Amino acid sequence: KNSLGGPSPTRLPMMPPLASLLPLLALAAILGYLATPSRLSIGVTSRHVTPMVATTPGRVAVRGISPLTVSTRTFKRRPAFAVRAADAAPDSADSGLIREVNAPEWDAMLRGVGNKLLMVDFYTDWCGPCKMIYPYLEELASEYEGKLEIVKMNCAGENRELVNSLGVRVLPTFIFYKNEKNIATVKGAKRGDLKEIIEENS
Repeated sequence: KNSLGGPSPTRLPMMPPLASLLPLLALAAILGYLATPSRLSIGVTSRHVTPMVATTPGRVAVRGISPLTVSTRTFKRRPAFAVRAADAAPDSADSGLIREVNAPEWDAMLRGVGNKLLMVDFYTDWCGPCKMIYPYLEELASEYEGKLEIVKMNCAGENRELVNSLGVRVLPTFIFYKNEKNIATVKGAKRGDLKEIIEENS
């Protein structure tokens, strides 16, 4: 009763502050969002995580933002040791000064040189130093023409057994012969050593 003897008025329950309801509202929104049957993906930009809804292939949409087209690009892997065309060494095909020999003609080649100095260049097609020094070999063949004969032998294929018997383990290897006898061997593309042996024996 009140001071006048009448019934007291019914007090309405106090509403909780709005701030205390925010966590519940946020939780309800998240649960409702997760209940959506759409497929979800996460797009990360800087420090913000933005939920994305997949639409058609190649397109994604952020809620409240118009769909964006996602472009794709294919990358080709370049070889680890690619050589530019401008840096490629000259082709090792027979020139007028240096000829190719193979195992079946080896003995006849040694006899046919006579008393001239013979230099045999042992190489392979994949050997970088072999290609790099080849132009220098052509210069030597031209400079000492008539005194020096240079031939080359590919260490692969049918020549492999002969190359192994000659002890070739490093490429390029240069073996010098005179009167069918081995007089010197140079392992590696050492221009100075080649020049010195030619000067001493030609």
